Amino acid sequence: MTVDVEEQHVESLSSTDQKLCVKDFVWAEEQWPKINHNDFDSGNDIPVISLGNISKVQKFDKDYENACKDMVHASGKWGFFKLIDHGVAPEIVESMKTMCHELFSLPRDQKMKGVRPIHLPLGYCATNPDYGQNLPWAEIIQLLQSPQQVIAFASKIYGDQHHPFSDAFIAYMQALDKLGLVILKMLAHGLGLENDFFTKNCEEKESTMIRVNRYPPCPLPEKCLGLGSHSDPHTLTILLQDEVGGLQVLKGDDKWVGICPTPNSFVINIGDTLEAWTNGRLKSVIHRAVVNKEQCRLSAAYFISPSTYATIDAPPELIDPIINPRKYVPFTWGDFRKELIIQKRVLGKTALQRYAIAP
Repeated sequence: MTVDVEEQHVESLSSTDQKLCVKDFVWAEEQWPKINHNDFDSGNDIPVISLGNISKVQKFDKDYENACKDMVHASGKWGFFKLIDHGVAPEIVESMKTMCHELFSLPRDQKMKGVRPIHLPLGYCATNPDYGQNLPWAEIIQLLQSPQQVIAFASKIYGDQHHPFSDAFIAYMQALDKLGLVILKMLAHGLGLENDFFTKNCEEKESTMIRVNRYPPCPLPEKCLGLGSHSDPHTLTILLQDEVGGLQVLKGDDKWVGICPTPNSFVINIGDTLEAWTNGRLKSVIHRAVVNKEQCRLSAAYFISPSTYATIDAPPELIDPIINPRKYVPFTWGDFRKELIIQKRVLGKTALQRYAIAP
């Protein structure tokens, strides 16, 4: 029976020149998920942090201080937290989701007008042709934080009718960029650093990007993955989940935990560069996306990155020669990004380990 399933053609994840079957998406057995997409343990869910009580007039009041401390604590223990009452208008989020569903539902030939170039992972693709094996069970849109690029991409697919898509995408990315800067300032404050310690290095947007994944129903979810285990190499990720579960986080005890979707929230996670920047105080944690047989799932990850020449170097306040010695050699985001392009695929935390100082 399984053999018959593996021979099925996967039209939704095939391109015009690449006809794929389910067997092309089967991962190595050690990677097969042991818990389902909707297995949630309430005692193991990531912390929830609200910005609802943060005063916009008196920023450094008690509520602000507590929220900053909570962010740092959650980021140090889990590397993840859910953010509610975040201030991003619901209509901005819903409009972006609607436009993504609409684009993914277009005929394949029309979507392929926006296909990513071979040398640059920006645009549309059905699964990821770079990988060759262990293919992700996902359709993908990946674009830079650039209104010009969004419009150019949307124009290829929609022509003169691109405005609903491009307007929704641009508004969403601009709103998330503002939110991301707020979070980075709060993390810096909670760590006892200058409030702009991170944000002053994130003014240029040359590698800040969004990645939208659509995971169609999968006939063999026990052997396939939407995205394999990895850590995010960027600084900070703001993830939008829909109501269908699929995000799983690896705890310190090597146990996978499902993250239950929470309405009107974002999942925030720490990237590799922020772990290095904070000398390990904040953790970049391995996670993955699993799939299911019945429901399509949509997720959108907004990756905030520093400027190309920003040096990722932990400040003296976060280094102690005895208690917490320096863990990573300094590096620039530009050098790190070149390594990522060469590597193509991040497995576990392999990207960051090349900068680790041996104990």
